[in-house]
Amino acid sequence: MVPLVLALIGAATTIAAEPSDTLFGQPRTIAPPLDEATIEARREAFDAAIDELGWVRAGDMIAPAERFAAEPPPGFPALEAGWEDPPHRTTIYLNFLGGELKHGTNASENQSNCIMGTVQYPAYVGTEAKALAAIQVFETKLAPYGVRVAWEKRPPKELPYSMVMMGGKPQDIGMGAGTLGVSCSSDCGDQWWRDTTLAFTGAASQATTIAYTALQEAAHAMGLDHIDGSANIMYPYATSGDKVWANGCTKFNDATGPIGCTYVHKVFCPDEMSQDDHAELTAFFGPNSPDEEAPIVNITEPADGAELASGETIIVKADITDNFEGAGWKIMVYQDGNLLADNPAYKFEKAWTLSSLPDGVYLIKISAVDHDLNTAEDQVTIYLGQSGPDTGAGTGGTGGTDSGAGTGGTDSGVATGGVTATATDSATGGMMTEEEGCACAVDTRPLPLGLGLLVLMALGRRRRD
Repeated sequence: MVPLVLALIGAATTIAAEPSDTLFGQPRTIAPPLDEATIEARREAFDAAIDELGWVRAGDMIAPAERFAAEPPPGFPALEAGWEDPPHRTTIYLNFLGGELKHGTNASENQSNCIMGTVQYPAYVGTEAKALAAIQVFETKLAPYGVRVAWEKRPPKELPYSMVMMGGKPQDIGMGAGTLGVSCSSDCGDQWWRDTTLAFTGAASQATTIAYTALQEAAHAMGLDHIDGSANIMYPYATSGDKVWANGCTKFNDATGPIGCTYVHKVFCPDEMSQDDHAELTAFFGPNSPDEEAPIVNITEPADGAELASGETIIVKADITDNFEGAGWKIMVYQDGNLLADNPAYKFEKAWTLSSLPDGVYLIKISAVDHDLNTAEDQVTIYLGQSGPDTGAGTGGTGGTDSGAGTGGTDSGVATGGVTATATDSATGGMMTEEEGCACAVDTRPLPLGLGLLVLMALGRRRRD
């Protein structure tokens, strides 16, 4: 039996990579093998970083001590009467193509708490047939729940999705041989929706082992811990045969380290010594069902056609709803037809301040997407320092048009400039701050052409900063 234990990494040095063949019709990069000196340097750097952070090592989980606390942090969803947080849909992206990872907690930005610097994470190098076999197992095991699995195409950045990096060996990121995967999240009850975990496909020969490793690491990021029973997905060792989510309270297995998130587990298993995988996954994500209903987006402020004086600050507010929790959205700003900003609402903000804008005609668009890639958008046109066409009074937003299929996850990014986007009120519901060890990240990249886009308030659901 091989333990599904640790694996994190990284030294700050980026591994050089060369383009190789394709997988699922997309190019993948293959990092060259590391020499022994580099592997040892990475191991020392990783161990030193974890020790300095004071994180707890618990098998294939490495996380801040808060994950292993007996009581929830202040503001955690009320647990007295059971699990009161509504279920939300989610997407897990299986990234077989590799890519540069950096430290952080936002999968959309290629961040992982497992990375202490920057590292070129190796792509999966096996056959496409084996990858597809692993994907089939992964999808089948999550089919009962409101979870979508992406692998051919990366989800759009504004969609809250988690990611499993499918490739490499533990030595590539400074861990010893024999480890299969790792999760570096303090997330209990799946309160943060953008975790990145690692599955070392180069350390496993069987598609089923690859799949179950990826499932366990993804589940750790949702808040599930190790339990007894070699036929259970959350058993801490890799074993042969078909595996399942435990349906019913099953005793914890602390053979590889302490158990975390006990204040969540005891809601579903009051004896406080066990975990019910199925009950928790159902509570977090709800039962599976098709979703053919697009989100609804309505810009409530400013009015369409509004004329503002030169230098005036623009306040943008929107109502954004969906039939399932879990949708994401972004704001886009165009000046005279040129895209100035394309910012995902990583903090679920629904109001923004636009300042320091030169005179011109501005199109402000808000686009939303759900986990079945149904999309909708609304837009308004603003005239700053000039008059609009003489067509009568403004009519407000255009009413939340459904624009059809998902955007496919192209990285439009944000052009460079001198003003940063800063959140002032993220409505996080009291989750832990980043200094306290949460899985969280805020996009603080500068916006283009002097455009000051300030998050005014987050009127959406919680989620950690």
